[in-house]
Amino acid sequence: MLGLMSCSPKLQLNNSLKQQYAISKDLPMDSAMLAFYKPYKQRLDSSMNDVIAVAETEIARAKPEGKLNNLMADAMAEIARQNQIKFDMAYTNYGGLRLAIPQGKIPLYKIYELMPFENRLVSVTFKGSDMQLFLDYIAEMGGDPVSGIRFKIKDKKAIDIFINGEPFNNNKEYVVLTSDYMANQGDGAYIFAKAYNRQEYQIKLRDTILDYLKQQTQAGKTINPQLDGRITLD
Repeated sequence: MLGLMSCSPKLQLNNSLKQQYAISKDLPMDSAMLAFYKPYKQRLDSSMNDVIAVAETEIARAKPEGKLNNLMADAMAEIARQNQIKFDMAYTNYGGLRLAIPQGKIPLYKIYELMPFENRLVSVTFKGSDMQLFLDYIAEMGGDPVSGIRFKIKDKKAIDIFINGEPFNNNKEYVVLTSDYMANQGDGAYIFAKAYNRQEYQIKLRDTILDYLKQQTQAGKTINPQLDGRITLD
């Protein structure tokens, strides 16, 4: 029996020329490319300028506690509860909040500027002693967005901790709702290596604040988060 073999040519690069092309506003417009994406850009611009909520004042982040911190963490917590996600506290990183929300009408694109990343909700479990280390990490950072917890920062440690109104119990397990970025030890949060029982959800972090703002607007409310002393300096 004859065996049949197929031959395919093998190409080898003999020479290459590398050159840098400067990109600036002085480059001529590509009319064909403009014509191609113009319909998509028009539809995108139309939706991105939709007003989703109204802020009574500027909503900015701050340490140890800020109005934007509280808004973001409370939005995470509320949307998670609506999706039957069980947790004890919500947490995200301060650096993930890229800019303040200005006073007045909030267009959709502003939330994409606030949170440009595609991170999703994750819940993880800490045993009590590791939960203390996690809260100490937040304290060392000077405070981060949290919901469902109150504590003081003293000498870069978390003290006088209350979770859901109950005193912290070092012998109890606690479930933290956060982002996949932080659960993956982003921002130097290596404490998450001690977490277990990781649960991932198909809910983007950005969508939690989007949905929350839209729900507040549908209820006839403006956006006016308050400082409530959830993290204070001792």
